[in-house]
Amino acid sequence: MNRIVACVIGGALFVGVAGFMVAIAEQSSSRVFIPGDRPITEDQVRAKLQSDGWSNISIVNDGKYFVATGSRNGQGGTISVESQTGRLRGTDADGDDD
Repeated sequence: MNRIVACVIGGALFVGVAGFMVAIAEQSSSRVFIPGDRPITEDQVRAKLQSDGWSNISIVNDGKYFVATGSRNGQGGTISVESQTGRLRGTDADGDDD
């Protein structure tokens, strides 16, 4: 009986550690747009984009992301920023929509 309990506890621990490692790897794969890993506001996203040289900025809330469109250096672009961490969505990290 003790072996079964030990196997169940060991298996649960293994699954928990594996899930934690996946979550850490997922978070570290996206670039930081607004430092702090805490919730951000639309105003913070707008201010950061303006300071980076963006103009004609439009921001919409899409679930847990702020999706911002605008132009920079004469070219249009779109980025998605996670509202809970300030990190860029992985597929939009380069700031353009080619």
